[in-house]
Amino acid sequence: MITFLISFVVDQLLTPGLPGQRRRERAQERAFADGGEVTFEAYVLGDRPYCRPVPVFLSASRTALHVSPTEVKELRRSALPAERIAVQRIRNRARTDPRTLHSYWQLAECRDGQADILIACAPEHMRYVAETLRPT
Repeated sequence: MITFLISFVVDQLLTPGLPGQRRRERAQERAFADGGEVTFEAYVLGDRPYCRPVPVFLSASRTALHVSPTEVKELRRSALPAERIAVQRIRNRARTDPRTLHSYWQLAECRDGQADILIACAPEHMRYVAETLRPT
């Protein structure tokens, strides 16, 4: 029993993130791989009707991105034109980016036609954005 407790404490101290975060991430990865949606906080910034200067919740599946002002998917949910959005590059937040973005977030610099847009979210969620917007 003592060995288990020591192992558990060491694992929690040496593994970044809050307890349960790894379990949640694995569950999200499985859901996404099985064709389900993963919902997470993000910003979608730019000069398109779906862009907002406030945090939103993105729901990403392998084929679609939806944006909603809350985690309740049915509340004012709208689809982003994933077929038109092309990721140019993914980068870490810079000092010149809006201060409202978390300092540890990543940004996907994208193009929607002639307009530039930014999609910002936590690094563990950026893989879902990149996978959804990957050219087919």
